[in-house]
Amino acid sequence: MSWAFLTKLLEAVTQHSTLVGKLWLSVLVVFRLVLLAVGGEAIYRDELSGFSCNTAQPGCLNVCYDTFAPLSHVRFWVFQIVLVTAPTVFYLGYAVHHLSRRQMTQKLEEEESLIPGKKSCKDGAHDGHRRIRRDGLLGAYVAQLLVRTALEVAFLAGQYLLFGLKVPPDYDCKQNPCPHVVVCYISRPTEKTIFLLVMYAVSGLCLLLNLIELLHLGLGSIRNGRSLKNGGHHPAPSPHSKAGKLEQMQRQLNLVQEQMGMVFNQGPLLATEPTSTGQSPDYSLFAQQNWHNQAQK
Repeated sequence: MSWAFLTKLLEAVTQHSTLVGKLWLSVLVVFRLVLLAVGGEAIYRDELSGFSCNTAQPGCLNVCYDTFAPLSHVRFWVFQIVLVTAPTVFYLGYAVHHLSRRQMTQKLEEEESLIPGKKSCKDGAHDGHRRIRRDGLLGAYVAQLLVRTALEVAFLAGQYLLFGLKVPPDYDCKQNPCPHVVVCYISRPTEKTIFLLVMYAVSGLCLLLNLIELLHLGLGSIRNGRSLKNGGHHPAPSPHSKAGKLEQMQRQLNLVQEQMGMVFNQGPLLATEPTSTGQSPDYSLFAQQNWHNQAQK
């Protein structure tokens, strides 16, 4: 994956997320992707070569390391990042498809109608909640947020069950083909313990941001519902609904009737106006002939 594609993907995600969602994305990129790519690769580079046991029995070292670490820390965190960001990527694809179809529909309706609809005002770059609600993406956004939160909880529990809270300096192994209880030693256990705790903290921070965003969206929806209820008015009908189309057609008919009424009212005045007002006889004859043509129609 190239950095240019990743940059475009991040820009698209920030355009369809709230302020807390943008903060979560920053934590994901800086404290997960960059930290894992820079620090994790250097720390866990010798996890197998630095794992030594006090035996020369062939195959015992590999069996003991497989028992000690069924899944590598780095591979576990990579798998975690991929699955946690998958709901956001799916939501982004849905949002782009939904908005493209909506823009095409609006364009066709504006071309067919005589009076173009009013353009919706652009929200500020920080007001992601209002923009998501206006674009009809609130349900999909909340759904991907719930799935992302559940995945964070599941991976936190799995990380604790697999690795615990500390990387021990030694490990007692008794597996075939080891002849007896073998003591194995882990390279740089203190450094790996610190990095493990940092990844716990980052996962906890991402989970906290998800919960804050859910609370923010819930409180925003409740506040909007109460404001509509206390105001005692319903929102204006959408120009794309059936009621909006009927009102638009009624306004067009009223406008045509007013124009026809102005033509019929001005016709007799022009026909009966005396020539002493300063108008030329030719213009009075033209007005009378125009009124006669309108009357025949």
